[in-house]
Amino acid sequence: MSGAGRLAGKVAFITGAGSGIGRASARLFAQEGASIVIAEVAPELGAVVAEEITKEGGRALFVRTDVTEEESVEAAWQEALSSFDGVHVLFNCAGGSIPEDGLASEIDLAVWEHSLNLDLKGTFLCCRVGIPHIIESGGGSVVNASSVVALQGQPLHAYSAAKGGILSLTRALASSYGREGVRVNAICPGIVLSERIRKRLSGGQLGRAAEDGSLAEAHPFAVGVPEDIAQIALFLASDESRMIHGATIPAEGGLSAY
Repeated sequence: MSGAGRLAGKVAFITGAGSGIGRASARLFAQEGASIVIAEVAPELGAVVAEEITKEGGRALFVRTDVTEEESVEAAWQEALSSFDGVHVLFNCAGGSIPEDGLASEIDLAVWEHSLNLDLKGTFLCCRVGIPHIIESGGGSVVNASSVVALQGQPLHAYSAAKGGILSLTRALASSYGREGVRVNAICPGIVLSERIRKRLSGGQLGRAAEDGSLAEAHPFAVGVPEDIAQIALFLASDESRMIHGATIPAEGGLSAY
């Protein structure tokens, strides 16, 4: 990898970067010249991605990070700042739905607490800790991963609440920190065929939808892959999107348009 690229000279802190969209984004950002902080709770995943990037000529630091714990987030940012000269991009990608989610009247409260902690609290904590450091680094971009479930009613009530909260949080952060040089935007992916989702497609409601064609029908342009979302995150992280702030970008193959 050369020093040239759309993120040349920038440092990106990516949560959940050990797999799925986070991994695809870490590799793409590195290819575009960024140094990467891989904030991942699973060492067996995060260390591998850091090694992949390094072998390809990039710069990457794996930091074990539990985004639901403020002390862990603080420690990760301090390690990042001790290794790199500032941080300019934060991509909050850690999170995801779980099979136990469903209707509010039926799910266990543990499912609610899991989704709110991982998806919403995790995003909040990384912004709470990270945005002041981005300001100190001269400004930059925050990209929050929400979901299409925040845009339309779906029977994943805990996940929908968490991802809807991320959209409101994104707008609030944008209104508060834009004048300090920090842009904040959100992406709302639909179904993205990460390894985790591919496993879930092997059975249950998603599997039946894939088999009978209704999954493709609901996504007339595409059921995505992690690299699709990584490309959007790259644009929002780069200076090419300098006019975009406080925005929600649907990336769901047309699902919410029908």
